[in-house]
Parts: sequence; structure tokens; C-alpha cells
Amino acid sequence: MQISSSTDTERNLAIELILEDIPGGGVVENDDFPTSSSGMKAGAYLGVDSSGIYHITKTARMAAASPSSGTPSHSLMVYDNHEFKVGDYVQNTSKTASGCLITAIGASGTSVNVITLASSMSVTVAASGIIIQAATGDEYGLAFLYSPVAVSTNSFSLSDENTGCGLLVRGRVRKSEMPYGTDSTLEALLPLIRFV
Repeated sequence: MQISSSTDTERNLAIELILEDIPGGGVVENDDFPTSSSGMKAGAYLGVDSSGIYHITKTARMAAASPSSGTPSHSLMVYDNHEFKVGDYVQNTSKTASGCLITAIGASGTSVNVITLASSMSVTVAASGIIIQAATGDEYGLAFLYSPVAVSTNSFSLSDENTGCGLLVRGRVRKSEMPYGTDSTLEALLPLIRFV
């Protein structure tokens, strides 16, 4: 008698259909993540640099609208499912804000963080709006630091030596299951992926 067994894992619910991926996947830069992070979740946006290393496209969904001026505008209330860290720059996805340096991140109740900025973004970001990591600089219209080119098809732990993942470039993604915030501006950057 022969007995055999195998171990398998189910695909994350965010990835509904893979029609095309990047053969071999890609290596994701560990240093992009805060020290408090355990790893990247499947369904994350990824951008790529000139050396072929992939980077998480950091986004966060606003838990409350931000005022466009005055001292409170230096604080953003966001849901805590994000990978921002002190030293990152943020702006809104429509690129109408000035890129602002994150000086502190702290908890504020259940599932909410307060991101403190060095200066005002100079625009109002609505509740449920998205902020994104911007290129370095305190000026208007900054480019996204890593514009998304793919969606990760698996998660990984930062404690693993191999921080590679599969890269979806054509298929279907369920937005409600994505681990980080998204909006129509970001989704339009991946026209071969249907977001449902």
C-alpha cells in the first residue's frame, strides 16, 4: 500500500481570475515596510524601479475628512491597514495636493491611525478618500513614488529570506478583499485588470 500526501494553499480571495502574470514573479523590497509590519498581503499594488525590484504602492483610506488649512490639517485620520512609515511622503491620488512628509504615526482608537504631517497638504481629502506615497518633495503634483504595474497574487512574511511574489497583470480582482485602499484613479492604471 502506498500513502502520499501533499500540502496546498488556496488563493487569496482578492484574486478572482489570473489571465496573465509575470513569469517568475518578482522580488519585493523589504525596506519599504515599517518595522511593525509582519509582511505584505496578497492583493497589494506593486510598482517597479529601474533595477527590476518591486516596491509596494503604499495607500491608505481616510477614516475622516481632512481640513485643507489650519493646524488640524497636519493630521490625517486613516484606517490602520497601510504600510506607511515615518519619513514617507504622501499626497492624494489626483495629484492636486502638495507632497507632505510623515513625521509621526500613532494609534487612535480601534483600527484607526493618526498620520502627522510636517505641513498641510493644502487640499481637503474626503472621508473614504485615498492617500498614496508620493515622490520626495514638498510641492504640488508630485508623481507617485511607485506607480502600480501589477497586483500581488500571494502574501509573504518579512521574516522569510525570499520576499518574492506572483504578479498579476491581467485578470480580475475583488476590491472588497484587497488589503490596502484603492480608488478609480489607481484602478485605471491597470487597464487589463477588472476590479469588481
